[in-house]
Amino acid sequence: MIYLGFLLHIYQPPTQLDKVLAEIVNECYQPLLELIDLREDAYFTINLNWSLTEKFLNKGYNNLIELIKKNLEKKKIEITGTAAYHAILPLIPSIDRSRQILLNYKKNREFLGKFYRPSGIFPPEMAFGHEIIDTIKELGYRWVITEDIPYWCIHQEVPYNYIPVVDELAVFLRSSFWSNKISLEHNIKGEKYQGDELVNWLIQDLEKWFKGEDGYIILAMDGETFGHHIKGYIENFLVKFLDALKLNQNKIKLLNISNLLKLFPLKDKEIPPGSWSTSPSDFWEGNFFPLWKNKYNRCHQLLWELTELAIQSVKKLEENLDQSLNSCTFWWCAVNPEEISPITISGISMLIDVIRQANSLDLDRALKIKEELTQAFQNNKCY
Repeated sequence: MIYLGFLLHIYQPPTQLDKVLAEIVNECYQPLLELIDLREDAYFTINLNWSLTEKFLNKGYNNLIELIKKNLEKKKIEITGTAAYHAILPLIPSIDRSRQILLNYKKNREFLGKFYRPSGIFPPEMAFGHEIIDTIKELGYRWVITEDIPYWCIHQEVPYNYIPVVDELAVFLRSSFWSNKISLEHNIKGEKYQGDELVNWLIQDLEKWFKGEDGYIILAMDGETFGHHIKGYIENFLVKFLDALKLNQNKIKLLNISNLLKLFPLKDKEIPPGSWSTSPSDFWEGNFFPLWKNKYNRCHQLLWELTELAIQSVKKLEENLDQSLNSCTFWWCAVNPEEISPITISGISMLIDVIRQANSLDLDRALKIKEELTQAFQNNKCY
């Protein structure tokens, strides 16, 4: 039997234009989720960043939230954990990795409900490095997914009858060959592949590769491929794909990726760094994340310098906030309410300075509170 995991990565940045989001909802998200809901044979793993869930909520797409919840409850989909705002996890500090993954879980759980129980992690852009393993394990996830090209570079094979494990974390590998056939490539006529065409081709190729053994393969790509990036691809690919799988259900089975852990043995293997945009030449040059931290790209170097300054600025701001929360600011208001203490004055100034730096929109209200505090002391009205 061929076991097939199919992951759809759906994501929009927090800065996405409302007009563009509306187009993607109408062309992709709505019909895609409806198709999964209607088809009894549709089982997908979906990566949904909080960044997009938040957009759905803020822009009134509550029907999509309900569709997602419905499909979760029916176990038609499983949703992975990830970074809330799609940060490249190996390239940011450990504390920020944890914060982004925890925020993603907390907020999605709040709005998607009890059936949102991710057991695996989709690192944005499938960017994997050993830096992220401890974070993923500490947060209770059982598996992570990345690209198969870096693995092939050092092992000269792609697993199909075992699941690689590194430091007790299962690592699934996307088939770049077959995933790109669907999302990026065309036939000799310059046309996109039809879903039934690809299923027949897939079965023929994998039966030869697996040599009569049970095996698995994972397809993964942007969910927006279907209907938005490629118009009509829900009908011309996904519907025909599912129909062809149903006709060949004695040979190939679609299932959620987590279910593969029950079917195949685990084997300790070295997992090299990389992403789904890392080519073999990038890998051998040590340029593991070429679209986000390319050692030949001067703009990347400057952007990461700017990022480091921002990270250090936030750390400094947090330090200032911690200091401004000292108890003495409040204590002196209780023991000497007739006269404002220099310590309380200093504490007020520290709090206002934090607000000025972190959220200047609230500065007017902060200054008004300072004025009211001063008047309360002057008029002996703290109590």
